[in-house]
Amino acid sequence: MTEAAESPNLHMAPPSVYLDLWVWIRLARAVNGAPREASDLAVLAAVRDASAAGVVFPLSATHYTELGKIADPRQRADVARIMAKVSHCRTLRSRRVLLRHQMLHAMHVSFGRPAFRPSPPRVLGIGAAWALVGERAPLVLRGPSGDIDMDMVPELRGLLRRANQYAEFQLLAGPRDEEIEGLRRLGYRPEVVRDAARSRLEWEETYAGILADDSISRHELRVRVQAREVLHEHYELLQELLDEYRIDLHREIGLDTARPKSGRPRMTAFVDRMPSVRIAVDLKAELFSNQSKTWTVNALYDIDALGIAVPYCHVVVPDREMANLLSRSKAGSRNGTRVVTRLRDLPGELADLRARIRTADGGRSDNNWIAPDEDFCTDMEVLRALAPRHPAA
Repeated sequence: MTEAAESPNLHMAPPSVYLDLWVWIRLARAVNGAPREASDLAVLAAVRDASAAGVVFPLSATHYTELGKIADPRQRADVARIMAKVSHCRTLRSRRVLLRHQMLHAMHVSFGRPAFRPSPPRVLGIGAAWALVGERAPLVLRGPSGDIDMDMVPELRGLLRRANQYAEFQLLAGPRDEEIEGLRRLGYRPEVVRDAARSRLEWEETYAGILADDSISRHELRVRVQAREVLHEHYELLQELLDEYRIDLHREIGLDTARPKSGRPRMTAFVDRMPSVRIAVDLKAELFSNQSKTWTVNALYDIDALGIAVPYCHVVVPDREMANLLSRSKAGSRNGTRVVTRLRDLPGELADLRARIRTADGGRSDNNWIAPDEDFCTDMEVLRALAPRHPAA
């Protein structure tokens, strides 16, 4: 079986572009009249035009996490505003949901179970909940008897749509300083995310220290990194699916306990059939091979994001270091994804994507999320102006 047959095309139907947070920050500066480079104004115009034409600029869970690390609420709001207006808060589905499908497909190809090729999940959705847990969680209007049927009061649809847009913008921008105390009383605990990230960082730093005293080949390094990735990041999901389909992993990979490395070839092939895991393994192996490199939480976030963005988006704009590592591992070409290394080259890529847009791609049709000729609502004053017209709300 060819590699192309083993690894299906995971790209979304509409032309899509994943922008790393640094790009969104540059676009926000251009919006505010302070572009870092003169060419950023042309990039901003091209991005806005492409979005209006139907090119999708999805956000990921990583965007929400990284944007939350910006200390200045005003800067967060400025960046969130351009992100919301360009992306319409469309998001890539949570990593666990997408990895479940990839793992099932790898099991189907490698072990013959499930017996049928698993159906891919819907990748593109709306909002923070879609990115973080894989489900939509829109606001609804409720009255004394429960949820209000919008078919009964269609004049409220616009207000509800705008309220949902504003709520998603606020989730992206994060709380203002004066709101944090009140949110903590409701369970807001941003330190939980920071602690989890710190634990993951320590896991990688510990192994980097071990490697400093353990000279091994690049091939052996990659095998070990692959094993660590599965055990630390995806073991729960792997065990869940092995149990669900009653797969004896040792038997399927041909492990002979008298020859501990006997199962390696089939196990490494199985893991490499999951595109997102393969990208993470390759990027981490490259980082570990450079013993002068200091691991950072940002590197972990970038690897999380690119592991999803590269297989599912048509164009990806990472930072310079990650672009270089993706090039070394040939992740872009292997997945049929263009990796842009210079921001000023993005308008050319967007022109190519716009030429591929089909009417069926329907960039703005999801649940009337954006009405025709309507800008994304990032202003509470808009809701205040609308609300008096709909006293039933």
